[in-house]
Amino acid sequence: MEKTPYYCTELDRSSKEIYPEAYKNIVEILNDSLLQDEINAGNITLAMIRPNVGPDANNLHLSDLAAAEKIEEMIQGLGVVAKFSFYFTKDTVEEFYEGGPQENMLKESPIDRDQFDTRWPEFVNFMCSAPTTAILLHSPNGDAIEKWRNHLGHWNIDEVRDETTIRGKLGVNKYNNLVHGSDAPESVSRELVIISNCIQDTSNEQKA
Repeated sequence: MEKTPYYCTELDRSSKEIYPEAYKNIVEILNDSLLQDEINAGNITLAMIRPNVGPDANNLHLSDLAAAEKIEEMIQGLGVVAKFSFYFTKDTVEEFYEGGPQENMLKESPIDRDQFDTRWPEFVNFMCSAPTTAILLHSPNGDAIEKWRNHLGHWNIDEVRDETTIRGKLGVNKYNNLVHGSDAPESVSRELVIISNCIQDTSNEQKA
């Protein structure tokens, strides 16, 4: 992984442009066989800071950028291999969250009942509405997934709130629980392939 640790301002959460060359660097990192070896060993996990995490979505009423920085400050005991922001597409959201998450949200009521029939299309719209920040976190002890998920807290903060966790301290409700964490090495691999394909498609559209 010669290009890691990787960060460039062109892929910052505040950037409004699409930079194909920077996207190309990220795709190369995500498809590096050495990265896959580290994932298989449990040393790498995927963290995501979801879109629109401020000011109404966090208890401190921070702006989106300030809230994202606060979330990063709360990460302890893990190194950063790469950090970049990208836009989810509708197809990417549907692939990323297919199965249980999609099925559950199809049964839930939306916040905006005038515009959406269920929570699922509302969630898809939300995930495409602004940049998501992806962070590849590293631990040399095979416990990267466990460490990050311990930082997260329960997804349903309306019912289970631990204020020592990111969601428990900062999140307002379950409809935007701020962050994502992969639950197994296989999930990390699958999710990074989906993100890599999304980035490539976005970059190709920009070139066209």
